[in-house]
Amino acid sequence: MSARIGDTDLTSTLNRYLDKAKEGEADAMGKLASGSAFGGTEKRPAEQALAEKMEYRLRSLSAAKQNISSTTSLLQTVDASMAEVGNILTRMKELNLAALSPTLDNQERKYLLVEYEALRNEMDRISKTTEFNGLPLLNGNSEKVPENLFFRVDDPFIVGGFFSKEDLNAIRFSGLKSINTTPDALGLRSAKSLLSGAGDEGVHRSDVEELMMSENNEQFATVYDQALASLSEGRALYGALQARLGHSLNHLEVYQENIAAAKSKIADTDYSEEISHLLHAKISTQATTALLVQSHFQSEQTLQLLRNLG
Repeated sequence: MSARIGDTDLTSTLNRYLDKAKEGEADAMGKLASGSAFGGTEKRPAEQALAEKMEYRLRSLSAAKQNISSTTSLLQTVDASMAEVGNILTRMKELNLAALSPTLDNQERKYLLVEYEALRNEMDRISKTTEFNGLPLLNGNSEKVPENLFFRVDDPFIVGGFFSKEDLNAIRFSGLKSINTTPDALGLRSAKSLLSGAGDEGVHRSDVEELMMSENNEQFATVYDQALASLSEGRALYGALQARLGHSLNHLEVYQENIAAAKSKIADTDYSEEISHLLHAKISTQATTALLVQSHFQSEQTLQLLRNLG
């Protein structure tokens, strides 16, 4: 609103202040509506570029956390399967020891070996069929088992010289082919031949005793001790990797939290501050509008005076 009669300098000044107040009001409302400090009319290219760089890093960290979570699921699958193999191994040893009791006859001893053989078959099934997305986990003899697995926990971070470069954020696991929990790999003998040839006579105590003997009798008292040592070594390899990934995930979560907080200070709307700006802009708009009305009223009085003079 402007006036041709009266103090034109005052009117121009009031119009300028009114435009500025309306611009401030629009800027505050834009930031409040979008939740972004860049949602108003004021452009802040330097801060926006910094915030976008932080957002890029946050998205990368989210992907890295997802990689670790997927790998942890793989390792938890391995651990649960190995734990069940260990339970079967313990039960097989119990049956073998029970079958050596002199209080049993040959036919009763045969009944124990029936369960023994069934458990051995189940151990073989678990070891050969436990996979994660097509990757065998307990059968190192499988052709599908790679020589190495690489687990990425963050963006590449290369150190070293030209001939000895190393990516610190790629964890290499090379022990997968050494892990084999099949009964044959653990050295657990089958009782199938004993059962098929038992007939009505049952199984002799001397035959059952052979099931328990370890090929490495200088180091292990029984074949079950040897099998347990091999099983524990595999669980230790997987367990160590799972522990390391757990700490990596904890670090990434804190890292991501700090970057998100820094980005928020730059890019997110400070609602208390913007509401204050909005109220200030509204009051300025109303006050300036009232002053313009008053200026217009004075111009109307001047016109009326001219009419009266005419």
